[in-house]
Amino acid sequence: MRILRLLLAFIVAVGLTVVLAVAAHSQFVMAGLRGLGAEIGASEALRVTIHDIVGMAPMYAMFIAGALLLAFLIAGFLWPRLKVPRALGYAIGGGAAIGLMLFLMREMLGVAVVGGARTPAGFAAQCAVGAIGGLVFALLSRRQAGRATPM
Repeated sequence: MRILRLLLAFIVAVGLTVVLAVAAHSQFVMAGLRGLGAEIGASEALRVTIHDIVGMAPMYAMFIAGALLLAFLIAGFLWPRLKVPRALGYAIGGGAAIGLMLFLMREMLGVAVVGGARTPAGFAAQCAVGAIGGLVFALLSRRQAGRATPM
């Protein structure tokens, strides 16, 4: 039952992180276009965001899942030893994992693959979304009786 709870929590955390990360990406790209004078109404912004989620999510999900898996394994090992609240440990891990993933992608490929993360604010938004994913994982994966799980 514990493995199933962890797996379900991981899937939900990754799914939410992907949707929010792609939505943030879309909004930052459109903000950049608006800054150049493009007129993008609310309905067009929603359509573009949905289109980006459908088109970008499958590929981005693989990278996010890998980053969060590593982060959650490390957080599961470290948080009890560092005496930090479990949710904080996973949130920090999730945010750091997304930041490191984006940094490594840019360094390895020579370009920021996620356009919405090219600015400091866009990069911070992606990291914040990773932190939300970590928090969701921590909340969904905790034991029913309130006892902490190692992961």
